[in-house]
Amino acid sequence: MFRTLLYFFMFVSGIAHSGQTMRLVSAGGSITEIIYALDKQDLIVATDSTSLSPSAARNLPKLGYFRQLSVEGVLSFQPTHLIGAQATGPEELAEQLRAAGVSVTILGEQRNLGGLYDMIRDVAVLVDAQDKAQQLINAIDKKVAALKIQAHALAPSTALFVMSTSERGLTVAGGNTVPQALFDDAGIVNAAANMKDYKVMDNESILRADPDLIFVASHNVYSEQARLALCQHPALKATKAGKNCNITTMESSSALGLSPRYPEALQAIIAKAALIEKQVD
Repeated sequence: MFRTLLYFFMFVSGIAHSGQTMRLVSAGGSITEIIYALDKQDLIVATDSTSLSPSAARNLPKLGYFRQLSVEGVLSFQPTHLIGAQATGPEELAEQLRAAGVSVTILGEQRNLGGLYDMIRDVAVLVDAQDKAQQLINAIDKKVAALKIQAHALAPSTALFVMSTSERGLTVAGGNTVPQALFDDAGIVNAAANMKDYKVMDNESILRADPDLIFVASHNVYSEQARLALCQHPALKATKAGKNCNITTMESSSALGLSPRYPEALQAIIAKAALIEKQVD
């Protein structure tokens, strides 16, 4: 079945690349958001299951999780191009798609604002939207600069970002992560900064760090009841944040992955820090 589809698509792609409009598969929520922000969403014929923002992207055909895409599923949409986030797979996906005549670009992982700008520029080159990309970057930069001025007026604080919970403990965002970049721009000390990437942090280290604020990814806390339960976690309830249940849920795709919504994620963190400062006063 796959080989038949492969031969069929190789024939069709010869026609497509001779002048037909780009037919784009976008794999990765951040990639899809950038394409929409560049006003090139009309090129998209299908996305992966993490591409849920903006809301219009929910209506596009879904191919499954971007790390586990089916070659046959992708080819069924007769794409000319696939743009994917790092770890788009499985491993053989890109090679098989290229053999079928699809132009495949897998972008490297980026974890700070400069990296977001690089990703926007890279996508813009692929979809021919360089002018729009610079406008988008300028708009994001202006918003972030204004928010950093607000943050500068706040008292110093320490925060922890919890990505997930398990029997092993709390997996938190350390250095070289998007939450680290957000904390830096918000003038907040990351309680897990000495750890690299996303790692399990033991209870003793969390108690010793004693964060003022705790943020948690939305995919791990689905309700207010779940948020309140997290406040009773043995490693959190004795911290300053846990005692007052200062645990804020943040939408996972914007808090853990880079997207044009970076200013909104930064604004949410700064607003919470400002609220806590008022409570202390």
